[in-house]
Amino acid sequence: QTLLGPEFLLGKGGQWGFVGMLVSHQWDVAGDSDFDTSITGGQYFYTYNLENAWQIQAQPTWSYNWEAEGEKWTLPVGVGISKTTAIGKLPVKFALQYWHYVEQADAFGPDYQIRFQIAPVVPLPW
Repeated sequence: QTLLGPEFLLGKGGQWGFVGMLVSHQWDVAGDSDFDTSITGGQYFYTYNLENAWQIQAQPTWSYNWEAEGEKWTLPVGVGISKTTAIGKLPVKFALQYWHYVEQADAFGPDYQIRFQIAPVVPLPW
């Protein structure tokens, strides 16, 4: 299938941190016609800055399947902590998050998720 649809981003940032939401919707517009696709999904995210480059943050992804039979939501609630530190001259961010799924569309889907991330912090090219 080929999917097409709009995507929106809304966010607010400051010295305290950042909060926002990304929402997209996709419909099938071409390809396999054996089933219809109509999915709204996205990500909510927040970061609260603490002292010494520590942060409270999470970026869970959610979805709502308009065509599904039965349960349509996949909705996690997330919380995590991160620390940015230098390895040599390169800043690196280490993060640990816990997502609890309050709704899960798949009977065999997860009840929770633990995420560990390591990400280099690179300067913007512009």
